[in-house]
Amino acid sequence: MKRRDFLMGISTVPILGAYSIGSTKNILKVLDDRRVDSKRLLDIDQFDVMNERLPSSTGNEQTRIRIGLIGNGWRGESLLNSFGYFHPDYVNKMKTDGQYDRWLPYQKRHENLYVDITGICDTFDVHAERGIEVARNNIREERNTPEILSGIKRYKTYQDMIHSKDIDAVIVATPDHSHAQITIDAVKAGKHVYLEKPMCHSIEEAIELKKAVNASNIVFQIGHENRQQMSYKLGRELYRKGVLGDVSMIQTFTNRNSLFGAWIREREFDHLGNHQTIDWKGFLCNAPWHEFDSKRYFNWQRYNDYSTGMIGNDFSHTYDCVNQVFEIGIPESVMAIGGHFFYNVGIDDLPDVFNAIFYYPDRALTMTYDGTLKSGIYRQTKVLGSEATMEIDRAIMLYKDPNSQRYKDVAEDPEEPFYYYAPNARVGVDGITSATATSYFKSGYGPTFIDGKVIDATFLHLKEWIDAIRGQGKVSCGIDQGFEETVTFCLANLAYLHKKPIFWDKQNEQYFIG
Repeated sequence: MKRRDFLMGISTVPILGAYSIGSTKNILKVLDDRRVDSKRLLDIDQFDVMNERLPSSTGNEQTRIRIGLIGNGWRGESLLNSFGYFHPDYVNKMKTDGQYDRWLPYQKRHENLYVDITGICDTFDVHAERGIEVARNNIREERNTPEILSGIKRYKTYQDMIHSKDIDAVIVATPDHSHAQITIDAVKAGKHVYLEKPMCHSIEEAIELKKAVNASNIVFQIGHENRQQMSYKLGRELYRKGVLGDVSMIQTFTNRNSLFGAWIREREFDHLGNHQTIDWKGFLCNAPWHEFDSKRYFNWQRYNDYSTGMIGNDFSHTYDCVNQVFEIGIPESVMAIGGHFFYNVGIDDLPDVFNAIFYYPDRALTMTYDGTLKSGIYRQTKVLGSEATMEIDRAIMLYKDPNSQRYKDVAEDPEEPFYYYAPNARVGVDGITSATATSYFKSGYGPTFIDGKVIDATFLHLKEWIDAIRGQGKVSCGIDQGFEETVTFCLANLAYLHKKPIFWDKQNEQYFIG
């Protein structure tokens, strides 16, 4: 049985154990036969993270939180979905496709957070109006009384929203370049903020935003929902309990191979974008002035003026997962190379191949990132330890080192995993579509497996933010984590730009060119 078949096979099995190559039996029978006690195998009495339970919300009708969404693009609407708000057209499609009877129970399993979407702000009229339609359709609570529906307002500018007495907290899901300014203004206006990644467009912005958040009493969360994935929580525990030994290298990857993946996109509403329907000045925010250009507006990820490129949009996800497990923080120095080779369509100025090395001498390790927009092959994050190598995404696989002393009595071939964590991801389970189940093991958006249930990870991340606003618990990806992420990927972008190593002065929070 090949490794690929092994990966496919365990996607259906919620199990901790070991597997040995060399059998042609049905994989379910093999796994059952080869089950090994993890306590004996890893010399760990228990996994604390496995006892984690979903905390109950303290919300009720008297403590409802009024939320405004700034930026209703695809991600903004996805965040509304996680709260239980869906566009009527989407609900009808679920019915037409025959998925509604499985989908609705899965949605209603997510607890009531007692939040109302009372405001939508977007620089594109079409997106703003669609956001209003979504905010009027809560499929979990069915709050559709005339009083509720009339209270949903479109704000022409984010400034109007953050100064409104009808808004308690805001979600910011706008292009990268506007994150810092909008969030700083919202924080100073006393609004709690859930900010989509990446946190900022530059190191200078990150410093200013950190000052603003630290000087306030608001609750601030960065939208890295993989903080809720059980696999990364378990990976953290495995590392802390010495399973990997000394970690000397972490390898991270992101690959794409499509026009859409390269942010060259044409969506159904784009043709409606013009001078009359787009607030161009609002979109530019504090970016350099440029005459109206619909390509810049709808494909903003392709431009340095607005985007943080592959390293900010793709690597930032992977970095935060690694930082969650290892708490590596900001590197001492970064080197990067790459180039703009393939998508020469006259509208972009960002690389489509990118390689970076992050140096952590105080941790005696390096981290690498390899990304391309011309290959769709998937590669898990790989952590090289002296005792074992770990591949991690939504699953975990451990491979013993040939010279391991800790696992010298483990008979399995070092080429094959001797231990794995595979959450239950059966096709169709709990109303999850086959497409979601198929991609369960890959990083990105999706569900997690906790407390015996499959739950939307973004919902859990939003819930964590909402609970913290009510004084229950704290956020897992706050300003310090966002600052570490922003500085790290910005150092890589600077190294690519200057073609020289970039160094970080931790004491003075400054970078300098080598």
